[in-house]
Amino acid sequence: MTAAAPVEAPHPDRCYLTVAEAARLIAPGELSPVDLTRDVLARIEATDGLINAYVRLMGDSAMREAESAAERARAGQRLGPLDGIPIAVKDLYDTAGVVTAAGTGAFRERVPAEDATAVRRLREAGAVILGKTNTHELALGGTTNNVHYGATHNPWKLDRVPGGSSGGTGAALAAGQALGGLGTDTGGSIRIPAAFCGITGHKPTYGLVGRGGIVPLSLTLDHAGPMARTVEDCALMLQVLAGPDPRDLDSVMREPDDYLSGLGQSIEGQRLAVIPSLVEGCAPAVTANFERSLDVLRSLGASIDSVEPMAGHGDWRGALAPLLVAEGASYIEEILRTRPQTIGESVRRRMAAGLDFPLPAYIRSLEQRKVVERCYEAALAGFDAYVLPTSPAVAEPIAEDPHTEPSPPFKFRNTSVFDHTHQPSLSVPNGFDEEGLPTSLMISGGLFADALVLRIGHAYQQATDYHTRRPEL
Repeated sequence: MTAAAPVEAPHPDRCYLTVAEAARLIAPGELSPVDLTRDVLARIEATDGLINAYVRLMGDSAMREAESAAERARAGQRLGPLDGIPIAVKDLYDTAGVVTAAGTGAFRERVPAEDATAVRRLREAGAVILGKTNTHELALGGTTNNVHYGATHNPWKLDRVPGGSSGGTGAALAAGQALGGLGTDTGGSIRIPAAFCGITGHKPTYGLVGRGGIVPLSLTLDHAGPMARTVEDCALMLQVLAGPDPRDLDSVMREPDDYLSGLGQSIEGQRLAVIPSLVEGCAPAVTANFERSLDVLRSLGASIDSVEPMAGHGDWRGALAPLLVAEGASYIEEILRTRPQTIGESVRRRMAAGLDFPLPAYIRSLEQRKVVERCYEAALAGFDAYVLPTSPAVAEPIAEDPHTEPSPPFKFRNTSVFDHTHQPSLSVPNGFDEEGLPTSLMISGGLFADALVLRIGHAYQQATDYHTRRPEL
């Protein structure tokens, strides 16, 4: 690891600025990107011994990027609101000349020659790349209890998981170790860490953010997207991240929408749908906070009713099971067959099972995914968006054995649906349980309705303050 040695203790308020707040201070010269980056790096140095959010700091290059941003700010030539903003990058995204290991021993010395498309877009917007954050190995899991790089700890309660697989990014944001971050989401890996760490995370419409240069898990389900403290910050990041990516064969080759212009509009008259089967069985605090969230949305002028998109489809989830691990196994097939010891036991066992799925089962899984997408799109005919608890449970204790991972984890029940539907899905903090652990509200919309989903989430955050709370470290 390399990091510029801080001269003085970090300024905690700067470390917890939102992207939008920092941008408003940098533009008139009230805050230097150099001071901001130095403070965040100092915050990492002071707290990451507790959290283990980062596996690789890029402190020297971050300070150089901050100095360039400061020069542009002084000259009145800022590249946009992300110019000079410190950003954390999940260790699935390629960073030129810096190891991208995807959390596995198999890629411990993998040094890409170029940035992932999303990282390149951030750099072109002037963002300061702080380093690589811990991930569940090969993104296959929900704890970020990594056998190779150690467990990441939840800043709200250090003996709890931060969720996964983007747990390092979620924990870094909650701990004041970054202002924004990149995650990936195949079954909930942006939104579960957002929920467990009390931050905001957006899984965009499938193909909206290019995945070129991201180590894949399931190309049918993988999404790339922003994580931050607020919906506004996610919209600011999405404005830069969205767009065609020739390196991603599933990229939507169309110009993205404007995710900022309508963000502050009222949601009066919006019709929101609850799916009762995905509310049943939630922890009591999750249910109570969700009901309060519905009251907030009603107070903002939204109407709420119920719908079951998959009514009459029986065990529709069962047919989806082969998809993720069959595709994941195919990507690392050579490693599984020749160097299996480089992958941790739990992930290796699940991936190896993917090699044995019969082709007909995999094809049926692909077909079932399309059925689920069509049903969820059709059910929105009378609604504008779905609202649900992000996870039916709060963060569980970190297991002593890092190979322990529930399969399939109950906490992904609600989020994984929207990876299969390819629809945009947003997680925003909506309260805490009796132990002080965060809970979260999920807002999901129709394909390419990202701007609307963000608008509903932003309206909710304007009426609540859960996203402003900080853990005591």
